[in-house]
Amino acid sequence: MRPLRDGPDGPGAPTPQSRRVLVLGLGNELLGDDAVGLLAARRVAELAGKRADHAEACVCTLDLLPVIAGYERLVVVDAYRSDADPPGRAIRVTPEALPRGFGYRSFHTLPFREMLEFGRECGMPMPGRVSIHGLCVRDVDTFTQRLSPAVEKRWRAWAEEIARMEWGVGAAAFQESATRSRPGRSKRRSPKSGGATPSGAARR
Repeated sequence: MRPLRDGPDGPGAPTPQSRRVLVLGLGNELLGDDAVGLLAARRVAELAGKRADHAEACVCTLDLLPVIAGYERLVVVDAYRSDADPPGRAIRVTPEALPRGFGYRSFHTLPFREMLEFGRECGMPMPGRVSIHGLCVRDVDTFTQRLSPAVEKRWRAWAEEIARMEWGVGAAAFQESATRSRPGRSKRRSPKSGGATPSGAARR
């Protein structure tokens, strides 16, 4: 479990602009499709830019409470498995919409609803707004760093969908913003010369 953005207080510290929102990717890069939550969360954080901080974890336990404490908003990105849904189907749910101890459960051991409630009971400042984005997968049991074909084909578009839902931004807006922020560039630069190339998503 590790914060990925550096802030003014040192490595891993949130920046003033992003303290309000955290993108949390859950998954395991060694278990096939289970890596998709990590990959997509990196891309979502890249598209969000200064709008959000980014953290990753391979387990969902009480150890996450100090990571998410103090944020006003939490965006969780994870894989889910269902015999009723085809691989590549995306869902968006909130903890409040889930039956207690049932429904969405992270593969990483602890239901989010119960974890958040425990944090509040302990007096910790839990996020007031939580959205859980899941992508249906099939293989999370095989030791491999390869995604299944359906998930590999889908995850990049899914990450952009999440960014649009949460902030109204997509790849085009990201590239335009990155191009404008480059120092020493002429304003008359031809659009044919290309823009910034996103590099935050891990490559397989």
